[in-house]
Parts: sequence; structure tokens; C-alpha cells
Amino acid sequence: MTTRSPSQTLLVVFAALAGIAVTAFRGEARDGTVPTAAPGLPAVPMDIPAARADGIIYLSGPDGRERPTTLNPLMQAELTRFLADGRAPVAAIVMTDVRTGSVLAMAQGQDPKAWGAKTHTALHKSFPAASIFKTVVTAAALEIADFDPTASLNLSGGCARVRESGEWLTDRDSGKASEMSLRRAFGKSCNGYYAKIALSHLGLGPILTFARRFGWESGIGADFQVEKSPMLLPTATTSSAHTVGSFAAGFGLVGLSAVHGAWMMQAIANEGLAKPLRLFRDTPIPGEGAGDRVVTVDTARKLLQLMDSSVRGGTASFAFRRGKYKKLQHLVGGKTGTLTGMNPKGITTWFTGLAPLDRPEVAVSAVVVLEDHWRVKGPLLAAEGLYQYFENRPELASVLK
Repeated sequence: MTTRSPSQTLLVVFAALAGIAVTAFRGEARDGTVPTAAPGLPAVPMDIPAARADGIIYLSGPDGRERPTTLNPLMQAELTRFLADGRAPVAAIVMTDVRTGSVLAMAQGQDPKAWGAKTHTALHKSFPAASIFKTVVTAAALEIADFDPTASLNLSGGCARVRESGEWLTDRDSGKASEMSLRRAFGKSCNGYYAKIALSHLGLGPILTFARRFGWESGIGADFQVEKSPMLLPTATTSSAHTVGSFAAGFGLVGLSAVHGAWMMQAIANEGLAKPLRLFRDTPIPGEGAGDRVVTVDTARKLLQLMDSSVRGGTASFAFRRGKYKKLQHLVGGKTGTLTGMNPKGITTWFTGLAPLDRPEVAVSAVVVLEDHWRVKGPLLAAEGLYQYFENRPELASVLK
């Protein structure tokens, strides 16, 4: 490959910014203050009660009538205990049955009132999405740019930072060491790679289109109240190559709730169809083929094929290569994210994923905020959730032996 000249670079940046017009971008801040749910849907309480004597967890609707939930009392209790043993960080985990949309667990660590939240932690919309947003860019690259996940792309400047100097945008003949595939970039969460494909192959417009498909601004389906995750869009007049590249790499002002993260993974598991989340047993289960299409079947399948790269040698491998979780590493795939957040303050760590990858049954979305000290990160919390799922499914428990 040859080095891109300054004039060529300017053309690429112009094309990327011009893509904004494709999505009728207006540069407005979407703060997500309007709940996604239609009026009358029940709100999840800040503290979910324990199961009753009949083994069912009940929640009240707007009319005060108690309704049985789909929550698994054992998983709920075990995950709450796991977080308590980890010194109760600001944390949440959501697990769903991908075939029915049923919420199996919605557990949290520290009492949300203690850190100023106004909802159950799993519904807090202002955790930074961080590199979970790379899932959106990956989907766009596969579907719009027809990316080959195994083909190499020349990369300059490394993975850690998206520098304002813009070396990540150039092509250099520097040997194999500078080449990287989409598969490896996804697993290693390579910031420079995602910044480059945003500018060189996609443009901001398609990325925003796919972000909306994945629930930002449009919201997600559920039988309970879920507020839209916020996304502050880059403006057409002030954006630069660095701005667009950073946004694509997960450094934009993009929020995410754990519930939203689980919905995203569930849509990928269902070959691109987004089924509503179902917290109440009396909510009808969606029929076969029901749901809004987020990505094509082919794109969903390619995303699944990429996801094990995070667990096997990627950014989540530390959580799945030791102890009781080691036997899960060939079953699980997903995406990690790490970024300092302000609401709440601290380093926010994520894992959103699926298992088993060959025929997904369960989606998991785990977020943990690290303060002065940490014992649990997002991937480790997700690993515990998946372990509890397999242990409580007699027909699947053999994989843990």
C-alpha cells in the first residue's frame, strides 16, 4: 500500500462528513429524557424484591396489580450475592432468553440511591457506551462496505489512541506488523483501526444510520419502561477527521444502559431481528420471525463469527481463562468496553455477549464502574452470569464438569 497524500486525506474526510446528509443529520443533542415505553407500561423498581413462597418474583403495574415476572429467582439471588461479595460496586447485569425475549436476571450492585441514580442500575442510560459502540461500526462495515473479516488492513499509529495527528488514517509500507484484520481489531478493540475504517470506508452518515437501528434515538422494545440511551451527535460544521474517528472508536458522547446492551445482543442472536424484551409472564411471546430488522441475516451471522475473538485471546480473555469460567471460553462471544464516565464517576467496564455461539440461547450485558479499588470488572460479572445460566440448566450443566 502507498502513503495517502494530504489532498487524498482531505477528500476522504470530506466524503465521511458528507455522509451526514444521508441521514438528515441536524446536529442536535438527543438527551433521551422521553421514555421509550408507551404510557402505561410498568416501571422497574429501584430494588427488585425477592421471590415469594411460590418461587416467583412479582412486580406491580401502573394499576397496582401484581404481575409474575420472568426473572429466575436463583440466578437473581446468586448474581446479587456475587456483587455483594465483590464489595458491591456500581454495577448491573441483565440476562435474557434470546428466543422469547424473557428477562432472566436483572441484578445490581450498590444501591442506586447511594450514587444518585433515579432508576434500577440496569436501566441507567448514561453509562458511557465506550467500545460497545464498535459493534455498530462493525455491522456497518460488514453490511455497507462489504468488509471481509479476515482481510488485512494497513494500520499506522497502533491501537491504543486515536491521535489528532492522524497517522492512523495513512497507509504505509511497513510490513506485516502493521496489518490487522477486522476480526483481530474487534477482539483487541483496536481504536485506530475503527477510526480508520470510519473515515476511509464508511463515513459518519452510515454509522449514525446503524446506531439508530441499534436503538440510539429510536429506542428499544420492551414490556416495561426503558428510556432511550443518549447520543450527542458530532456537528457537520465542527467535525474533523479526529472527531469522526474518535466517535467511531467509542469515544463519543454516547450513553448505554445494560438493558439496551442485552437487547442489542439479542437482535444479533436472532439473525438481525430485534424482539422486545419481556419481563412479565403474561406478555405474549413474539411469534417466529417477529421483530424489527436491525441488520441482515448475513451481517448477523458474520457478527457472531467475530465475537469469539474477544474471549479467545482478546480483551475479555482474562475473565474466561481461569477457574470455573475456563470451560465457558469456547462457548461465549461478545464485546468489551472501557471508558471513564462522569455519571457515575469512574472507569466503566462492559461486556455484552451471547452463548452458546453456535446456537445462541442467552444474551448477557454487564457493566461495572471501577473506583479506587476493584475486584470485579464487566467481563468477570458476565462470566459469572453465564456460569449461573449453564449451571441452572440441567441439560447444559455438563459443559461445566
